Amino acid sequence: MSASDGIDLMSESFFANPFPTFERLRTQAPVYFFEPYQSFILTRGADIETLTKSPHFSSRRANELLGGLGLLGEDEASKEMLATWSRLVFFQDPPRHTLLRQLIMKGFTPAALEHFRPRLVSLVERALEKARRQGEMEVVADFAEPIAINAIAELFALPEADRPQFMRWSKDLLKPAGAAINTDEVRSSVRRTSHDMVAYLRDLVEKRRAAPGEDLISQFIAGEEGNPQLAGEAVIQSFQMIGAGFVTSTNQLTNTVLALLNHPEQLNALRADPRLTRGAIEESLRHEPAILSINRLCVEDTELGGTRIPKGRFVHAMTAAANRDPEVFPDPDRFDITRTSNRHATFGVGAHYCPGASLVRLEVEEALRALLTFPRWELTGRPYDYQGSNLQDRGPSSLHVRFPRT
Repeated sequence: MSASDGIDLMSESFFANPFPTFERLRTQAPVYFFEPYQSFILTRGADIETLTKSPHFSSRRANELLGGLGLLGEDEASKEMLATWSRLVFFQDPPRHTLLRQLIMKGFTPAALEHFRPRLVSLVERALEKARRQGEMEVVADFAEPIAINAIAELFALPEADRPQFMRWSKDLLKPAGAAINTDEVRSSVRRTSHDMVAYLRDLVEKRRAAPGEDLISQFIAGEEGNPQLAGEAVIQSFQMIGAGFVTSTNQLTNTVLALLNHPEQLNALRADPRLTRGAIEESLRHEPAILSINRLCVEDTELGGTRIPKGRFVHAMTAAANRDPEVFPDPDRFDITRTSNRHATFGVGAHYCPGASLVRLEVEEALRALLTFPRWELTGRPYDYQGSNLQDRGPSSLHVRFPRT
């Protein structure tokens, strides 16, 4: 198969429902060279697992990825951006990745998140005030975004007045990803946002160093002490966790609400038996994931799934496609909150499993608990779309829902 075979990975219709395309690729060309990206696309679960374990594929790809997006030039802003992004845990291989992950995960232990739960409950209730008052809401702007930004901001103790700016920064940083609009103006905006956000966090880290608290920035600072290999990582890793956490949480909260609205029999089953909440969360993560793919750089000529992958090529592993692989999931297109075996790949596979996965699950759990206090949910009939989506993230740009009282 080639680009002439009509494979579409860039249109609004693809992002609205990528799964028929994934199924076609998985059955006809599971390792597919997508010419517009000059990259390989994987859609089979077994191949994706092989990719994540193979030494022939690396996460140390910041220079190649940013350069491929046209974000790097000879100017100081480009050099500064590369210096920052190349240190993100997202762009590391072991043993550096292992060291940074240990630093980050101290703030995302089960005990730490359980301690955070009461505060999250209050954030969810605050986000529902409009819906309780008016009987309807726009899920993204009124509910998902406030929960996502305030949850991560509370964990990092970001001043409340500055949280809208962090939300704008987080959205800006993802603009050039995948198929999103990538113009000179967008590239300049991303470089400027990267600089401004890092500068803000550098100042905040120094303030926390002088007056530490119980927040994650203070914990990262404490983790740096006595280990020269971690010098300056409180700034860098805070930059990643805040930026990435907001968009993923927003999309997964919205996708979960939409999945249940599109499958009313499953919503009714959940309402009848709240013990199915965990199953509803995992099935939403599998069936309607906020994350479409992960990617790696091939660092040595190799073969994957019977296809030669040359050194220097990117490989996009479509984890959302793996979540619908019939070799892994019986009846994979069925949305079933009672599914018992649900080893989905939404948060990645192996060593790079998403550090914030437990936080996203907690946010969705508390969001569902609060939403289920409404006796009925309905789509208002206003259209929703996936404008602004990219090959990495997926979620509606808006979703209007009403909650009839009778």
